Amino acid sequence: MQNSKNEDALKEVENTIEEALKGDLLAYQRRIASMASLGVQHAIELYLHKLHIMKPGASLKHEWFKLNEKNIKLRLSAIITKKIEEIPQIFEILSIAREIEKDRNELIYGAPLKDDKMLRDKIDNFLEIKKLIMEGEENE
Repeated sequence: MQNSKNEDALKEVENTIEEALKGDLLAYQRRIASMASLGVQHAIELYLHKLHIMKPGASLKHEWFKLNEKNIKLRLSAIITKKIEEIPQIFEILSIAREIEKDRNELIYGAPLKDDKMLRDKIDNFLEIKKLIMEGEENE
């Protein structure tokens, strides 16, 4: 059931991004920022479930990706059954997740952007994490 929740959330994120890419990204500023953050959280959580290393009842919080590397490792270590260093691609995934979470609140609650570069970067980073996770699943 947990995987289904994550997969449904990811589908919603992908649909929103696809819709935004068809139009003016600036009109989707808040949705892209929140959906990229939500998508990364669910993608990583689904990844950990598929690797069978997530503790029962545990869940990730998107806010963790704002933390420094040491604190993210501590938070993740508490919810997994394997050493974090043994998870394929995890450090690159976490680095990109930090980029997505950076400026999230400013994009959601702040003033409209003048150009869409930051939004395109968020989308590209989300897609890169999905790619890394797929590679990690293949290598496991």
